Amino acid sequence: MSDDLAAPDGLPWHWEWVPDIRPDDEEYAAWTAHIVALFADWTSEGLDAARLAWPAEAGVEFPFTSDMVGQGAAAWLLHRAGQLPAWSRLAWGAAFVQGSARWAPVPVVVEFRRPREEDPNYLMEVVGAPGRDGDARQPTIDYVTTPIGDGVQVFALGRTPEGAAFGRAEAAMRLDVPPVGGAASVSSDVVLTTVVFEMGLMALISAGVEQLMQQIAHDCAPPADGGPARLGFATTTEESQR
Repeated sequence: MSDDLAAPDGLPWHWEWVPDIRPDDEEYAAWTAHIVALFADWTSEGLDAARLAWPAEAGVEFPFTSDMVGQGAAAWLLHRAGQLPAWSRLAWGAAFVQGSARWAPVPVVVEFRRPREEDPNYLMEVVGAPGRDGDARQPTIDYVTTPIGDGVQVFALGRTPEGAAFGRAEAAMRLDVPPVGGAASVSSDVVLTTVVFEMGLMALISAGVEQLMQQIAHDCAPPADGGPARLGFATTTEESQR
């Protein structure tokens, strides 16, 4: 299974999965180097400008490098992913504006659940479509269609107890994977959750979450050649861990 969630052309997002690895795993160094390389490419121009503007009277050299940014992002993502239950995974995204990465990493928790009810409309409650305590106004609701199932996306503005504004983006979809290779068909409810605080990112997060939904559905569907799906969820649902 690949851990890339490649961005389709024309969409200003880059998505990847955070792998389930630890510092002593063989893949740890390679994955960290991959993240460092991405952030070096995305942040080099901004850091160069900040370095030039660093005041000489500060008495110390500019304290940040692209490697430090990437290493910090990799460590934070692995720590966050390690806190999730077995039926969840962490995806992270980068939002682009005019070809440059503006926000990264943007984490999204993705849960794979065995359907609780035959009618997937119960997922409207799961993602807070009627509203949640703390919402500043009624959520906006958009419906999403994928090749193997449909879903709903919810966005609402809220405020923390300290008064900071944030946007909650939640989504859910019922995926029905057709039988392949003699295996039975599989259904899963996929729930996505994230919170963002930057106003500009609030304007882009819905497009990013929808792209992630489409990519998950694509990777769960069996390919045309009859091989295994890139992303399997039949053995990682919530109830299977109980």
